[in-house]
This record gives sequence, structure tokens and C-alpha cells, in this order.
Amino acid sequence: AVVSTQSTGKVIPFQPSSCARFLSLSAGDESRGYVYPFPRRSYDLSHMRSSGPGGQHVNRRNTKALIRVKITGATWISERTKNSISESGLLDKPGSLSISSQGSRHQSENTQDCLVKLQKLLDKHSYVPPEPSQEELDERERQLKLRKERWKQIERTKKYYRNRDFDM
Repeated sequence: AVVSTQSTGKVIPFQPSSCARFLSLSAGDESRGYVYPFPRRSYDLSHMRSSGPGGQHVNRRNTKALIRVKITGATWISERTKNSISESGLLDKPGSLSISSQGSRHQSENTQDCLVKLQKLLDKHSYVPPEPSQEELDERERQLKLRKERWKQIERTKKYYRNRDFDM
């Protein structure tokens, strides 16, 4: 959090007044399935030592980013999206989702990568296919009738040849 100092010398956390509007889902966000940009208070961000190649830099810097989101209690995610994520088996027992990234040498790039992964996951689980048009429904019904007619023809042919004598 960004901090500001008062004339008394105290350090107090900066609380932007616009944060309150991001804490719950509004009517416009329901179609997407979540509030974007993500409310900062909605996830826990931590950094730790990365693994893999990188020499001394890897051993000295906390570049790996880990984002933990409490999905079950999130008011900024729609119920439809929450249910889809929980049914996919991505949540741990307390209902949290963990996303990590260690692809870059830079902490900020790994943090951005985690947020992008979170957005892609929410997009995937909040997608609702559009309702089929009347033309598509008519085409499906026509295809179904054709399949049924082909099946009947095959069955008729089988029965026809069961009663025939092919010996000459």
C-alpha cells in the first residue's frame, strides 16, 4: 500500500475512496462474471525465492509471485463463475485458488503474469455460450431427422436380407 505522512510525522496507509465501488459485483459486471480490474483487497500477493536457473540472482531475490484468491467468499465474482471454478477442482479445502509465476527474473513481471493468469481463468469459467438462433435449431432438427431416417433404412435392409436365401 502507498503511504503518506502527516505533519505529525506519522505514517498512515493511503486509502483511495474509489476502492469501495470495486468490492461487489454490479449489473454491468454480471455479464463478464467478475469485477475488473481486480480489487486489490480481494487477493493476497506474496513473493518468494524462485527455483531453476538464474545463478546468484535467483538465490538473492524474491522474484517468484504467488497470488491466493479466496473464491468462495469473493463478492466481486458471480455465483455462476464461482460454481464453475469449484466444480473444476482448482480450489483447495478452504476454497482458495493459488496462482504462481516464476518465468521472469523480475518480481513485477511475475506479478503481472499471475494477474493475467487469473483473468484468463475467470474468463474461461465465466463464458456463457449464446442462445442458438431459430435457424440453428431448425438445422439441428433437420440433421436429427436425417440421422433417424438413415438408421431406419439400415434396419430395414438388415431385416430384408435376413429372410433371403443366397444359396444357388
